[in-house]
Amino acid sequence: MRKMLIFMGLVGWASLAASATLDDLNLPELGAGGSAVTSLAQEHALGQRFLRAVRAQTPSFDDPLIKDYLEHHIYRLAASSDLEDFRLYVVIIDNPTINAFAAPGGILGINHGLFLNATSVHEFSAILSHELAHLSQRHFARGLEDSRKAGVISIAGLLAGAIIAAYGGGEAGLAAMTTSQGLMQAQRLSYSRIRESEADRVGINTMIKAGLDPRAMAYMFENLERATRSDGDRIPEFLRTHPVTRKRISDAYNQTESLTKKSWPIDLEFQLMRARAEALSMKDASARETNLTSRNASGEILQIANDYLRTLVAIRTGDLDQARRLLGPLRKQYPLNIPFQIAEVDLYLRAEQPDIAAARLDEALMISPGNYPLTVKKADIMLALDRPEIASQLLTEIAEKRPLDDAIWYQLAEARGLAGDIIGVHQARAEYFFLNGDLERAEKQLTYAQPLARQNFQLSERIRSRLDTFRDLRDDLER
Repeated sequence: MRKMLIFMGLVGWASLAASATLDDLNLPELGAGGSAVTSLAQEHALGQRFLRAVRAQTPSFDDPLIKDYLEHHIYRLAASSDLEDFRLYVVIIDNPTINAFAAPGGILGINHGLFLNATSVHEFSAILSHELAHLSQRHFARGLEDSRKAGVISIAGLLAGAIIAAYGGGEAGLAAMTTSQGLMQAQRLSYSRIRESEADRVGINTMIKAGLDPRAMAYMFENLERATRSDGDRIPEFLRTHPVTRKRISDAYNQTESLTKKSWPIDLEFQLMRARAEALSMKDASARETNLTSRNASGEILQIANDYLRTLVAIRTGDLDQARRLLGPLRKQYPLNIPFQIAEVDLYLRAEQPDIAAARLDEALMISPGNYPLTVKKADIMLALDRPEIASQLLTEIAEKRPLDDAIWYQLAEARGLAGDIIGVHQARAEYFFLNGDLERAEKQLTYAQPLARQNFQLSERIRSRLDTFRDLRDDLER
């Protein structure tokens, strides 16, 4: 997990945002007053600025397997939702608490703690469906219109609060969202509950259409409520911005009362991602292994996921014999399973056998050509084999397909540097800084690249065009 650059203090930015005007934060004016409706294009423009701010001020959880799973799962849910605009941008935040948020322009953020605390794909999907409902019902735009009618424009406070809440400062985030420019706290909280109830109802409908257990919404709320009672003052972050009441739980159950109850099979793919998130978030893997092996004591799928978890722990701690004993049966039972394939590759890398790791990975890529997590892993192996030119080529291909993936640009800059591609290093760094909201440093990287590319007209023009884009955006922000 890579710790992202923090170019502005979180609390300081939020304090500014909570009291600032639109002009102070260079936020676009949405709508034109009265009953004007904020357009999807305006929301998208604001969302892109917000996305860069979130990336800059929160640590990301950059595991390609988990990221790939989450993106595909969200799009599966989105296909069953009421969304009009399917441009979605997913951010996974390195934070073990339960939290998720939706922001204008299709921004969806989740703490990796949602993987740790949801016990089934249905509970996990309930939270995601709720957040998708905020987007499909355009709660941001509707809230903005209500705020405008009340004589208050609260974009700054809303976005500041979302960033703080995403990072884990729930009380400060709620304060920023509810005090912007003098709007009464009670009024905002009451308004919020109306939107939350609507998001529950619409989210449950999404679950039904997607073939998932709609009662999981109520189950997840009950789990959160129990966590609140057991932890006392430690309220789960999700509840700070999504208050759960007994009425809300009852409403969730009532909406599904007429549906036939059924047994839902345990989803292997989600349980593997849950296990992976658990392993990657451990600070002292060996100390916690015994406790984790007893958590999921029943069910074949849970046992497989638990063996996968123990395999990852064993690889990390260097207990390679244990890792081989656990992984062998899993690979035999599920020869095409990509998480198990990558675990085997990691095992050979830990054993300092990168040639065998590369051969195993090539076999996997023959079956799943172009797979994102497998390709990233191959780039890692090429770097381990001192073949940075190949790693650079692979990561460049991924960056072309995933231009908004800042983690790929970060890795690409490293690979290009090792390959001696100095111009390419500056280009990759520029994209990374841009995606993290640091336009000044993005521009500087391209100005460094410009004189080096003078002899290559096409490359020089690409750099000039991108630099113009960055400067135009900066000028727009400074107006």
